[in-house]
Amino acid sequence: MLSMQRPPLTVAALMVLSCLGWALVLAFGSGPLAGSAAVLLAVDLLLLGTVIAVGIVLARGRWTRWAGFVLLGGQAVLGIFYEADGWWIAAVAATAVSCGGLAGPWLDGWLRRLPRADGPPPPAVILSLGLLGLPALVAVTAPGGVTMGGWLLSGLAILGAWGYSQGWLPALWALRGGLPLLGVTAVAPLPWLEALVLGPAVAMLTALAWSPEVQRATLTTTRTAVDPVAIPPELAPPEVLEAAGLDDHGRPRQQGEA
Repeated sequence: MLSMQRPPLTVAALMVLSCLGWALVLAFGSGPLAGSAAVLLAVDLLLLGTVIAVGIVLARGRWTRWAGFVLLGGQAVLGIFYEADGWWIAAVAATAVSCGGLAGPWLDGWLRRLPRADGPPPPAVILSLGLLGLPALVAVTAPGGVTMGGWLLSGLAILGAWGYSQGWLPALWALRGGLPLLGVTAVAPLPWLEALVLGPAVAMLTALAWSPEVQRATLTTTRTAVDPVAIPPELAPPEVLEAAGLDDHGRPRQQGEA
């Protein structure tokens, strides 16, 4: 069993390592992002990499592969805007190796080929991942510094994604009301080009939060009572009926009855 888990563990570790490498580039490299934007982007990269890594190892989710490619692609785009120094070279190498590990055949027999019968629908998965990636979008659309509205929107996205993953219906309603409200406060100070990037993303996540599939995914996490179904006595093992003091027809045995 350990040998089967070794390739997924390696790929997951590489995913986290690549995110750590770019977090160091953001911290020590020379690029266009101001300090607050770089910090927010670095933290969100580490969060996304950890979630995808856990999804590979524990959930074995099919979504982890395409989500990983999106994250690695974002890292590659990020590298264009930073100077090539030692941290940059290490981060690029980690991204390249992670991409090879994710694309290779090592995960074919590990990741699920079919969706889980009790798993969340695709809109719920997209909403959760989109919320986790929203702070990164807030950071790159505010290169001069993240505003208070951007910080509030990022906090709501992360906390809302966590609450929604726990099946909390109030978290879903907080997203439905908070995303458009805080989205306006975050988008309003931005130049028109950046606003055209962040605004539609917030609108899309808001629309997903209002979709029936997303709400059903929250409601199905709550246990509901069901009526018990009686088992015919003819189907019960004789020793079970005898231990319960019942005859072959499921009626209580009379005293002295063999």
